[in-house]
Amino acid sequence: MQPDRIGRYLSFILRHRPDAIGITLDRHGWADVRELLKGLSQTYPMTLESLQYIVEHDDKKRYAFNPDKTKIRASYMAL
Repeated sequence: MQPDRIGRYLSFILRHRPDAIGITLDRHGWADVRELLKGLSQTYPMTLESLQYIVEHDDKKRYAFNPDKTKIRASYMAL
């Protein structure tokens, strides 16, 4: 796994181009985690565990899960 590269790609998808992997965001910017994993896996094989690792270890805190980890979004609080 290449967390930095995947993290940048994840940020691009969640902030700018969810359609690039065939997903849509709800009106609050949340993506369904299962759909996101399926879309990301076209380029980077991903599991929920690897996605959690990327989210938890991102030094810029660019992403946030909802409490039950079924949704994810870009965190706009990041600097």
